[in-house]
Amino acid sequence: MIKNLRTDLAMESRPPHTKRGVDDGVKSAERFEEGFKVTETEICAGRGEELTGRAAGRYISLDTGKLWLEDSPRRRAAAAVLRGLIGELLPKDTEGGVLVAGLGNEGITADSIGPKTVARLVVTHHLKALNPALYTDLGFGDMSAVATGVLGQTGVESCALIRAAAECVKPACVIAVDALAARSLGRLATTVQLTCVGISPGSGVCNSREEISERTVGCPVIAIGVPTVVDVPTLLWQSGGKPEDGTESFFVAPKESDVMTRVMAELIAAAINGAVHSKTSHVEEYAPL
Repeated sequence: MIKNLRTDLAMESRPPHTKRGVDDGVKSAERFEEGFKVTETEICAGRGEELTGRAAGRYISLDTGKLWLEDSPRRRAAAAVLRGLIGELLPKDTEGGVLVAGLGNEGITADSIGPKTVARLVVTHHLKALNPALYTDLGFGDMSAVATGVLGQTGVESCALIRAAAECVKPACVIAVDALAARSLGRLATTVQLTCVGISPGSGVCNSREEISERTVGCPVIAIGVPTVVDVPTLLWQSGGKPEDGTESFFVAPKESDVMTRVMAELIAAAINGAVHSKTSHVEEYAPL
């Protein structure tokens, strides 16, 4: 038995041997929206944090299924559900706008969901200063975005870049989008996790950087993540094998990672566009699925 099976998903955070039905500080509830399963997991302070190894708070997971094999109507339905979940977490007052941060390395397919999402956003913050009349007439919300890259590319922590951007645009909220690690192969690119707890870039692949949260960037943070990799020890444990020494730093991703990350980035971007620009009826024309 592997003592610490790596996962970034709160819904997978209970150790496999943990007994169900006991008060372990982890509460979960499931519901269905438009045929998609939504799981809400609450990790309580104290026992829940100790058991799962993650911060106390609310985590929402949307089970999308293999959207890259689905048609456009199904993808649009998933985007509508995700849009509603994002809307639940956004501050009631978003007058200051929303800053979206795409975390990860676009040059590594499994780590590219963040920057791919940013590339598909309808950013409007600049219009408020450059053309206020056009901004008002369009009816869009206030959105800015930044793709942070990774420390090895920029030499600067992603958190520091986001904090600097937030100080500049003074958003009401930051939405951080990143790739995650899962414990189950079936979760790869089929689950979207949302939380207001924050995120530590690279934690899923043993390369944890400075935490991105309200405490570190100065405004509320919504973290949106999609699992794209499973580490080798966890994979071997699932198949009944025994991991060899040194395999803890190896990760695997599906051969379809290119299309999987593209479709999931399109999904997240469409949902964010819809949530932020909810006052306009034609936002879908700018972010089709």
